[in-house]
Amino acid sequence: MKSTSKIKIFSLLGLILLISCEKEKKSLPMDADGNTYDTVVIGRQVWLSENLKTTKNNYGFSISLVTDNAAWSTPIGAACCWYNNDINYKDTYGALYNWYAAKLNSAICPIGYHVPEKEEWLTLIDFLKEAPEEVGQSFNINQVGFRVWNGSFTNYTASWWIYSSDGKAYHINSASFKISDGMPKESGYYIRCLKDR
Repeated sequence: MKSTSKIKIFSLLGLILLISCEKEKKSLPMDADGNTYDTVVIGRQVWLSENLKTTKNNYGFSISLVTDNAAWSTPIGAACCWYNNDINYKDTYGALYNWYAAKLNSAICPIGYHVPEKEEWLTLIDFLKEAPEEVGQSFNINQVGFRVWNGSFTNYTASWWIYSSDGKAYHINSASFKISDGMPKESGYYIRCLKDR
């Protein structure tokens, strides 16, 4: 009799634990492909702690997965790829996107998140200058490289796209946190989403 009661109690505890884990998983930001992301709070901002890896926008439309160099170098609308066209890089580094994909802004990020603007990146940079080193490490910078506008890959430091409404292609270098503009819109950079305020 006592052992039956213990089994019921442990079963109930197990069920409660399972439900709480499911709730926690559901509360993580999720993209249109169903990928979930951990987040990190830095100052007053909430960032994804990893690069975006969706191949769809929030309306269910596919973002072209382009492996061919010639096709990548031609303005084709929103496009993405994996580093070196190897899907094994997906979970560690995320996807590389052209500017046309980054221009989708909140439609490409998990709901409630967006592609950060220049001022939002500057807020992060200013905070990290004064923060302890472990805070910067929590942002989880992955140095793997990017896709050049002509479709080739380089193992030089990675960069992230910056959203801009002025039509210019801004990006930020992950090694120096330097913001640049005027890059070809066919360049393949990462996207790191920021929570809406």
